[in-house]
Amino acid sequence: MTFSSIRPALLLVLLIILATAHSSAALSSELASNANIFLYSRPVKVADLLMKNTAGQTVSLSDYKGKVILLHFWSIRCPACRTEEPLLDSLKKTFGSAGLEILGVNLIDPPTTVAHHAVKTGAPFSILFGGGHGFTLEAINTGGKRTAFVVNPAREAILEIPALPTTYIIDCRGDAVGYSVGAAQWNHRAAVDLIQNLIAQSRTCQIDSSPSYQTPDSMHRTLF
Repeated sequence: MTFSSIRPALLLVLLIILATAHSSAALSSELASNANIFLYSRPVKVADLLMKNTAGQTVSLSDYKGKVILLHFWSIRCPACRTEEPLLDSLKKTFGSAGLEILGVNLIDPPTTVAHHAVKTGAPFSILFGGGHGFTLEAINTGGKRTAFVVNPAREAILEIPALPTTYIIDCRGDAVGYSVGAAQWNHRAAVDLIQNLIAQSRTCQIDSSPSYQTPDSMHRTLF
């Protein structure tokens, strides 16, 4: 193969890379502007969670590696949560069979109240709560900013929850690729494109078996 035949091939590869980068940047901008969804510049490891579902079964976040997850923190009395709920319902009904999991985590209301609400609303996605596993939501003041963190049994702050609802978008490897604080427009075309792209990637997913953990300081510095 001559140098002249290699050069056009390299140029084509460069053009594909540039086009992909431009497309990703355009999607990220549209998500932020129109859907209240924000993408990270690089994936972020998420520490594991142990919760209980409304059937009393213990559920681990790591159980869902290989799938696309919306880790959605909410409460019953949160108006923005009620606004977002039908959009999440629709998303789950549309993409659940393709590999989307929505985990609705409530660390605010009593478990019996959460279970009753789940039955009443008939949510098509999993509703989870602490269930005695030692994971709590704790408000703190940091640098003059009032926020909250999910705290694990070792008293480590593992996920920041600045307001309700907060949703983390987690890829098939268990890494957070984006987030939303407040109600997101999950029915917006850019949001649907994002979910479809992540599901497509999950079909050839290489799962990292190393522990998904970051120290509280690095999580806080990286995520928000």
